[in-house]
Amino acid sequence: MRSILYVFLLIVIMVFTGCAHTIAISPDISKIERDINLEPIEKNVGYYIAPDVRDKNVTTPGGGGDLVSYFPYKDIETGFYKMLANVFKDVTQLKSPKDMDTINRLSIVYIITPEISTDSSSSSSFTWPPTHFIVNLTCNITDKDGKFIIKSTVTGEGLSEYDEFKSDFSLSGKRAARDALLKMQTILLRSPELRNP
Repeated sequence: MRSILYVFLLIVIMVFTGCAHTIAISPDISKIERDINLEPIEKNVGYYIAPDVRDKNVTTPGGGGDLVSYFPYKDIETGFYKMLANVFKDVTQLKSPKDMDTINRLSIVYIITPEISTDSSSSSSFTWPPTHFIVNLTCNITDKDGKFIIKSTVTGEGLSEYDEFKSDFSLSGKRAARDALLKMQTILLRSPELRNP
C-alpha cells in the first residue's frame, strides 16, 4: 500500500512541477551589426568568463507548467564576442583576468567581465516554449591593473507567438539575447569613459 501511495505522490509531483525542456538561446550573430553612425573605440580589450560560470545551467519557466533549461553564458558567448568586436579594435578571450603575459603582449587596455541573468514565461497553458524571455546583461569593465572604469547593465526582451516558435522553440530567448547585446553595444559605443586615453 505504501509503495502505491509513493508512486501516486511521485506522479502528482511530476505533473505539477512539469519537466525541463532543453533550449539554446544563441542569437543570430549576423543580426548583431554595429551602428555605422558610431565610430568604434580604437582600443584592445580582453574578456573573461570563469569556467564554472560558462558551464552554468539555468532553468526558468516555460508554458503549461513546464520548464526550460539552457546555458546562458555558453549560448551567448559567440554573440558577446561579436558585439565587443563591433565596439573595440580587437577582442581576446582571456584564460584569467590576471593573464598579464597575454594582456601586455596584445596591448589590452580593458578587461570585461560579463554577468548574465535570465527569466522566462509563457502566456500559453498548452505549449511549453516560452513566449516571453528576459536577458539581463552586465559588463564590468576595469583597466588592465584592475581599476574600475564602468559598469553597464541592460535588459533584453524577446517575444514570440505559437506560429513563430513552432519551428524554433528557443525563439523568444534568442531574440532577448540579441536585444541585450545590441543595447549593450550602443551603451559601450557611447561611453566617453572608454574613449578617454
